[in-house]
Amino acid sequence: MTVRLVVACGGGIFTTTVVTDRIKEILRKEKIRFTITPAKITEIANLRDADLIVVTGKTTTRNASNIPVLIGMPLFTGVGAEEFTEQFLREVRRIEEERKNANP
Repeated sequence: MTVRLVVACGGGIFTTTVVTDRIKEILRKEKIRFTITPAKITEIANLRDADLIVVTGKTTTRNASNIPVLIGMPLFTGVGAEEFTEQFLREVRRIEEERKNANP
């Protein structure tokens, strides 16, 4: 099973790249399969093909499809990165568990 992530920032370039690289490190270390798509924060309200959205700026905590949204700025600044990583991995594991239970 592959977890589908979207990483979004204001412009969809610089902070997205930094946060994406850190997320890749976390997921590879945990041996979690994933795909990551970059986006702009303005695009997340209508996203449909993702399991989890990580943003690097202020936004709502859900989108129109009820995809959870996490604020990933700690991965960019380093402040609170450990706490974010724990929260992020809890959410990814919850998603994996839900999918496993939906497709036994």
